[in-house]
Amino acid sequence: MTTVLVTEKIHQAGPDLLRQRGFDVIEGWTASADDISSRSEEIEAILVRTNRITSEQILSFPNLKVISKHGVGCDTIDVACARSQNITVAIASDANAQSVVEHTFMFMLNMAKNPVYMDHVVRADYSQRTSISAFDLGARTVLVLGYGRIGTRVAALARAFGMTVLICDEKFDAGVSEVDGFELVHDLNEGLRRSTFLTIHIPLTDKSANLIDKDRMLQMPKGSYLVNCARGGIVDEQALAELTRSGHISASAFDVFSVEPITADNPLLGAENTQLSPHAAAFTAESLYRMSHQAASNICDFFDGGVPAGNIYALDAFTA
Repeated sequence: MTTVLVTEKIHQAGPDLLRQRGFDVIEGWTASADDISSRSEEIEAILVRTNRITSEQILSFPNLKVISKHGVGCDTIDVACARSQNITVAIASDANAQSVVEHTFMFMLNMAKNPVYMDHVVRADYSQRTSISAFDLGARTVLVLGYGRIGTRVAALARAFGMTVLICDEKFDAGVSEVDGFELVHDLNEGLRRSTFLTIHIPLTDKSANLIDKDRMLQMPKGSYLVNCARGGIVDEQALAELTRSGHISASAFDVFSVEPITADNPLLGAENTQLSPHAAAFTAESLYRMSHQAASNICDFFDGGVPAGNIYALDAFTA
């Protein structure tokens, strides 16, 4: 019997599927480190949600063959070490996409319509309704950074709202100027200069770390908006806070942070006109089911002939 270590509590759909397919499931949150260590030679698969999987942990399981991520971001997994040991790293490639797209637009619509203030006016002083400031998303240009599973849907929804959509993704050859009817910009700075909204949909890698720094944010027109539902560490948080105070960035929204859980000294906590959510864009009932089930399915598929190519994590991936 093949043994799978499930590191954290997840929707029961995944563990149930594994047991139905004949796997022995270790519930990592109920087992001590000694218990897991005593069974290290049995463990051939790991299903991980947000826990860190270090090289030391990977090397401590001599028969480990596959690590399956409950989601798509693998910055908490030492993928290079896994690859060096011929261990497959799988992702729940499309499981959370719709949920993250909707969360992104929740942020954008809040920026445009300011519903919290509108609610306050109704409850506190109806005469202040004339002081409400709002705008149409359809009158704005958005730069979608990363045209993968999530970015493609964000772009399509932005077009449905009437927004002018620019795409920036280095996976496209320099000669390509259009994708799915959207203008493709190869120079990130050019895209920023032309956009009043930036929404980020790339993973955190050595290449993308601190990609959106102060200089790049200053490329955007004064009064622009920034949304990050991808990974913390892509945006310079200190610079962002400074630019919201100066008004160069009119508002921002983050579901992810450079250190999670967010620390008391994180500059985003003091940023002006900034919405924060606790890395919860994928926390819908539907998404939690899909991520659990797909992560478990990847393990089943691995031992039944192979993980589908689209569910294998690409170490140098730039799009999410």
